[in-house]
Amino acid sequence: MLQHAEWQSPGKLLLQSARESRVRLHRINVSQESAADFADYDGLIILGGPFQNDQEKQYPFLREEKRLIRAWVNLNRPCLGFNLGQHLLAETAGASIGTGYGTSIGFIDGHQTHQGKKHPLFLGVSSSFPLFKWHTRAIESPLPRNMVLLATSKDCMVEACCLEGRPHIIGLQCDNHLGAPEDVARLIAHEMVGIGQADHPRTQGLVEQAEVRAAVLATTFRSMMHNFFTMLKK
Repeated sequence: MLQHAEWQSPGKLLLQSARESRVRLHRINVSQESAADFADYDGLIILGGPFQNDQEKQYPFLREEKRLIRAWVNLNRPCLGFNLGQHLLAETAGASIGTGYGTSIGFIDGHQTHQGKKHPLFLGVSSSFPLFKWHTRAIESPLPRNMVLLATSKDCMVEACCLEGRPHIIGLQCDNHLGAPEDVARLIAHEMVGIGQADHPRTQGLVEQAEVRAAVLATTFRSMMHNFFTMLKK
């Protein structure tokens, strides 16, 4: 699991899901340490972060991380990228990343496409499902021919995607792994202050919204992660 900032951790829900599926996670903070040889691992998770996919000059470690992701994709093993992780993964497939519809913060509903309803990640998940969003950039249209659109929303065209013929290589725009109330509070405390938007209107009442949606979000996310972890064993 590649992590980009100490305070943008895998979150409570992802760690719980891994324990429930008896999956052992090896966490690497790519901004501080080099990644190990990937050949010994069954899957790769790429977390979000406070950077953009095209900021290699400011953050040189992104260049090495992209090389590692390309190498992993060539191994054709399961991969799941969240937010920035989705962007880095999509870039290897030739997708363009831009401002999308603008800043998206908070809870909205995602909607599976026809392909999404058949995708193994969404097995047992309602076709309309909750998303916790925290982003200013997104994959732009049109998608490369080697990418499949799995879910969309009013805030973002590409909420979920995978590679054509490789359903085990998946990108999610959402940050559902950080949707638990305590993780939402941590995001507000760090990221919004860091970019000078601590009073952004969409953060008002966000922790309370997380508390209301906690049970539904947790159930949905844990189902998705169980489905992804099942892919590791095939």
